[in-house]
Amino acid sequence: MAVAKNPTAILFDFDGVIVDSEFLHHRAYELALTPFGLSSIPFDIYADRFSNRGVGLEYCAEQIPGLDVARMKQEKDRWFRQLLETEARLLTGVESVLRSLSAERPLAIATGSSREVARSVLERFGLTTYFQRVIGREDYRRDKPAPDAFLCACAALGEDPARCLVVEDSNKGLRAACQAGIPCVVVPNAYTRGGDFALAAAILTTLEELTPAVAELIHSEGQPFPPSSS
Repeated sequence: MAVAKNPTAILFDFDGVIVDSEFLHHRAYELALTPFGLSSIPFDIYADRFSNRGVGLEYCAEQIPGLDVARMKQEKDRWFRQLLETEARLLTGVESVLRSLSAERPLAIATGSSREVARSVLERFGLTTYFQRVIGREDYRRDKPAPDAFLCACAALGEDPARCLVVEDSNKGLRAACQAGIPCVVVPNAYTRGGDFALAAAILTTLEELTPAVAELIHSEGQPFPPSSS
């Protein structure tokens, strides 16, 4: 399968890539779990099981036998939205990167957060015009590391996955991109830095490194991955 030299569209994860929100997710889980006697999740456990591997709900169920996981997750999401209203902040260089990339190709958000959450932050910081589509958790069936979020974004844009590029921060996001057949550049943060990124087309230190020229170079050298049969 050939890869186009210049990516026709770029798909961005939201949490940890656009907005510095991993610590807010962490705190929201702790607040939601406090009534059940679990008020603290160690940083290394959260980074590994929640941020990188995407098995945080399983961890919660292990720690609290009989936990109503769905109800707890609803409470966690309520806390997260509340924290986001007062403490959300963009990662360094986000606006300038989006401005330069969107001038040459369509951009989309493909996130595990709700569409409402993503759009509210984009509107607050004046970033909505940079994205042609915002794909939230309600728009697809299986969460990352399944490929659904990125395949949904590609379909919404009318783009071939192999001709796109994904920007992620975590192992679960990278695996989702690989299963979708999309080259992926990873920009780790404090929570995801310990993840396995061997399959990434490139690993950048900051999002500011992702210029249009660098995106083209990464895509031309990145290897496409066949979509998963699962």
